[in-house]
Amino acid sequence: MSVKPSACGGKNRRKRGVRCMGLWKIIAAAARSSPLFVSLLMAAGLCDLLFSYLTSLSFQYLLDRALLPRSGEALAIIVGALILLGTLNVAAGLAGDYAGARLGTRLLLDYRLRLFKHMQLQSKRFYDRFGIGDLLARYSDDIPALQAAVLQTFRGLFLSAAGALIGLSILLTMEWRLTLAALVGALVLFLPYRLLKKRSMTLNGSYLLELERFNGMLDENIKAFPVIRAFNLRGRMLARVEEVLGTMARIGASRNFVAANMTRLPYLAMSILTAVILAYGGWLTFDGWLTIGEFIAFNSVFATAGQSVFGVTAALPYYLTARTSLERLRQALDWQPEVDEQGERELPPIRSLLSLRAVTFAYEPGTPALKSITVDIPLRGCTSIVGPSGSGKSTVLQLLLRFADPQDGCVAYDGHDVREVRYDSLLRQTAVVFQDSVLLHGTIRDNIAVGKPDATDAEIEAAARAAGVHETIAGLRDGYATIVRNYGDNLSGGQRQRIALARALVREPGVLFLDEATSALDPDTERAVSETILSLGRSRPIVSVTHRLAYAAQSDFILVLDRGTLAEQGTHEQLLAQDGLYRRMWDKQQGFVLTPGGAGAQVEPERLGRLPFFRGIERTALERLAALFVAEPFAPGATVVEQGDSGDKFYLIARGKVDVFVAAAAAGGSRRKVATLEDGDHFGEIALMAHIPRTATVVTATSCLLLSLSYDHFHPLLEQYPAIRKTLESSLESRMRGRES
Repeated sequence: MSVKPSACGGKNRRKRGVRCMGLWKIIAAAARSSPLFVSLLMAAGLCDLLFSYLTSLSFQYLLDRALLPRSGEALAIIVGALILLGTLNVAAGLAGDYAGARLGTRLLLDYRLRLFKHMQLQSKRFYDRFGIGDLLARYSDDIPALQAAVLQTFRGLFLSAAGALIGLSILLTMEWRLTLAALVGALVLFLPYRLLKKRSMTLNGSYLLELERFNGMLDENIKAFPVIRAFNLRGRMLARVEEVLGTMARIGASRNFVAANMTRLPYLAMSILTAVILAYGGWLTFDGWLTIGEFIAFNSVFATAGQSVFGVTAALPYYLTARTSLERLRQALDWQPEVDEQGERELPPIRSLLSLRAVTFAYEPGTPALKSITVDIPLRGCTSIVGPSGSGKSTVLQLLLRFADPQDGCVAYDGHDVREVRYDSLLRQTAVVFQDSVLLHGTIRDNIAVGKPDATDAEIEAAARAAGVHETIAGLRDGYATIVRNYGDNLSGGQRQRIALARALVREPGVLFLDEATSALDPDTERAVSETILSLGRSRPIVSVTHRLAYAAQSDFILVLDRGTLAEQGTHEQLLAQDGLYRRMWDKQQGFVLTPGGAGAQVEPERLGRLPFFRGIERTALERLAALFVAEPFAPGATVVEQGDSGDKFYLIARGKVDVFVAAAAAGGSRRKVATLEDGDHFGEIALMAHIPRTATVVTATSCLLLSLSYDHFHPLLEQYPAIRKTLESSLESRMRGRES
């Protein structure tokens, strides 16, 4: 079947990024969305202001009308009025506190939900850019900083500004000369903000960056605790965390000190200004311009107005923190989703063909993972997508599942461009099992029902039977009600993977995708799960990405990718006959004999003879060599060799995948990944000739079983079989010349 000419007529559409509002627009939006709470908050603040000023003004009447004339009636009226106003003020304050609590809670809820919904629309690039610690810091610090700034605006800035204006008006009516002196002095209160503003924002940004690093390390330590414990990395991890926390403490101390100065220095200025007003006001009282009551009342009103002005300055640090947090929140919210999920029509039932037409896709600009690739995937039986590491096979799967859209070309299901159909109509007809199948907290029944939330118990059990896990679940003490904890760590790897398979099968998908679904399992479990999957291929189409060619060989159709292009396609027998890339990959993975359970392995002499530096060596010598290899299992994330260390072993990868890193030339520079090696690959052959320092660091990406040949065991053979030395020296010399050129 061919794709319709119009299948790729649609263009990539980028959903407009969420427009992150400026701080003042956020404040205005809060006022519009919660007018009742804002009104109550402001009304309570105004009541408090009026009570404060009336209390201050009452001193004039208390002295001039009650105490000095000794009028009990006037005293009773003034005191009674103050008690009534105080009671009303308390009631208004309670209403304001309730309104502030509701408004603050709503702000946290709205922005946390907004960020969460925005995250759900994103693809891999978003999570590569913003790590877990980074995003957690935005939830735990940046959004609360915005909440504090909004509440301070209504509680502090607006009311304090209003209080300052009211106080200024009252003071002007009482004594204009004294008021002008106070007004000039009040300008000094804003000087610390101007002087410390830039320093405060810099420290805020630095502190939040260190907080991101700490959150990331915390997440890593929790998730990787078995590896950390098994390889005794606790001391190293503690040192890293101590370093980050120490940096946070130093920056935090400076940050808090600067924030304290922005509050403390205005207090100092206010104290000096108060002394000036007392001196000048006392002189005016001596000269008869003011009565004693007016002088006391003026100073009381001035103190209240001064507190209002100070309230304005006290709110300013919140805005500096919020500006930094708003910029960080904007970085996440303005990240445009790569997939527009609002298609124009439903995807019809999938029947016969998946296609990539002239697809180009790059995770990073300038380094395409797929290059104008055109591939047809027939929906019959099992189709395997294979290729060397970095060939683009997992990228093809991501595009088929529409985790991202290509920069050029299109992906089509039965000729329908996936960008033109509703995304949920695509997901309803597909299901996927990943290499690391994460189970959710809940019962096993809940986890299977994730694939179909309205599934009946009979449907869940049928899916579990099809995945070959029903008997295992039934044998558990709580059966399907067994609680899954910590992403499934209380289950074996095979159980987790079969439950994940049942989760996919309960959807009754039109096509089942597998992404290295068995590569993390031990050989016996992998064999059993693979047999289950292959049997499913007789009743439904399966598209599997795998690097295990022993599994791919049993598929009905195989696609071979190489550096982002389609290199070969056909059945296992056809591809072997072509004697191309697939044949070379097949030969590389053959010749390893795994022990039951996969804890050990041996390499066959013929397999060693295919290595370039052992080619042509007599069989007796190869048999001796094969017997010297030692099986070494490694957990994920383990360092096999470290760059700069003396080399003393050569390694063959019997099972698993490792990443190769090279440190930057500059001292203290970060390392970069230069290669990924998998089943059948080798590294460290230079160590067979001399203890030359390692030129790279090798870290396991999955559980690995490596076969190692040590320098000490290998060298005695060189005396007995000189041909080995000659062949190895020739091969390594040729390799070194290739590096230099």
